[in-house]
Amino acid sequence: MSVYWKWVLQSVPSLVLGVLMLLSTVTPRQARSNVEAWFIYFGIEDVPPWLATKSIDTWIYWMAFAGFCVWAIHLYMRVNVRSGKLSILIREGEPWVQMNLGVDQLQAAHTSGSRYTYRIALINSDDSTIRNVEVKLTSLEKKPENFHAIGNHLQLRHDRAGTTSVNVYPTKDPQCMDAVFVDVFSYFLGTKGYSSLSVASLPEDMNRHIPVDKYDVKIIATSERGEMAIADMAFIPRPDQVPEFRLLKMQSFPGR
Repeated sequence: MSVYWKWVLQSVPSLVLGVLMLLSTVTPRQARSNVEAWFIYFGIEDVPPWLATKSIDTWIYWMAFAGFCVWAIHLYMRVNVRSGKLSILIREGEPWVQMNLGVDQLQAAHTSGSRYTYRIALINSDDSTIRNVEVKLTSLEKKPENFHAIGNHLQLRHDRAGTTSVNVYPTKDPQCMDAVFVDVFSYFLGTKGYSSLSVASLPEDMNRHIPVDKYDVKIIATSERGEMAIADMAFIPRPDQVPEFRLLKMQSFPGR
């Protein structure tokens, strides 16, 4: 079941408690209490005396209100910023930004230069393995023409070609060198000033180039149990320097 449908179903108790609060404040017919009136409305004529007192409306309202608040806090306020069981990390230096001498395959002259691969790390702060984590680029703004960013899979480092999901084992190294790294951008800087940028996705789209420009990037990692990490990042070109890849915001959502 999709994690979104799971959240919808888990929101049903909040809806029920909200309706209960509403019903305790209105009545469909004349009665000693609103609660008694609703029982009679649904065909239950033999209402216990303690449900017929006017004070029961107040009790039901505040009990439903307290239950609504407790469940809403439990369900919606568990978001951890920059922490959690599954999270995304970016740092300077290898392996987050790896430099390799290379050749730009799209140039007929086979321009030589340096290729910089920008990566994110999937961090598991728990003691158990997070299984089948799928990592997707969900938005790329400003989005170049004819480039469909939504739904493109990124390339999982050290993984089999074409695989789009991976198990994330507990991250034990303080420097997170044992994390799962995911390629995001490949930036090529040629010896004659030529530069190019591409987004890492499935192998058949590996050489798809886009203009070198500033991009706001959103990446979502989701496991089979619903753990989710959502990261907002920025790719920022810098004059006479290699571009910067910066994590702006990261949120972690617990699974079931």
